[in-house]
Parts: sequence; C-alpha cells; structure tokens
Amino acid sequence: MLSKTEIAEKRIKKLFTLAEEELRKRNLNRTKRYIRLARKIGMKCQYTLPKELKRKFCKKCNMLLIPGISCEAKLNKKTIDIKCFNCNNIRRYSYGKKN
Repeated sequence: MLSKTEIAEKRIKKLFTLAEEELRKRNLNRTKRYIRLARKIGMKCQYTLPKELKRKFCKKCNMLLIPGISCEAKLNKKTIDIKCFNCNNIRRYSYGKKN
C-alpha cells in the first residue's frame, strides 16, 4: 500500500506533465489550474516539492515556465534570470562555484 506522500508525489508529477501538454496547446487557464492543484496537494500532504519542480513554475501567477514559450531566461555572471511572460515576475537563481 502506498503512503500518503507517495500518492501525493505521483499526482503532482502527473499534474505537471498535464500542465506542460496544455501549455504547448496554448491553454493557459488550464495550465495554471493544474499547477495550482499540484501546489495545493503538496501543501495538504506536507510534501516538499523537489528543486526541479519548484523551478518549473512562477510562484506569483502559477504559470508553468518553459523558456521561449512562457518565460525568458538570461545568463549573467553569477545568476540565471527567469522572466515570466504572464506577470513579468523575475526569479534569480545562482549557479557556479559557491564560496
């Protein structure tokens, strides 16, 4: 029998794949709905999203972020700037060596 967190993990991953399919079909409202549901399931089950999934959506508007389709990614010396086309929110992630 699967535990609560394993069920939540499967559902969240399925919702992310569905959101990506809908974004490629240009159905933005359904994409946002799937991401919102995935986040809600994660909070309800106290499941922490992995880093790969956390960086896949805009935390301000719940839009799935795919470079060239729904966001713009720029590389700077120490950071990656990801700008959401939907709400113009900018997320910065550091990369490279840490001191």
